[in-house]
Amino acid sequence: MDEHESFDRYWFALCADGDLVRLGDFGDYEAADEAAEDMGLEVIWLVCGNDAARWADTINSVREN
Repeated sequence: MDEHESFDRYWFALCADGDLVRLGDFGDYEAADEAAEDMGLEVIWLVCGNDAARWADTINSVREN
């Protein structure tokens, strides 16, 4: 598994309070969702690492200008 594939297994949770919480390395959406529930998070959206990185790149490109 290359670095790109492994980061795609990393999950983040966007929570109702606006926080983006690092969940960790999970095999799929369902496992990440279960972990977030176990943590007591009020999740609005779960996002994998590669998608989160693309979002961060877009946000940072605006901030740099």
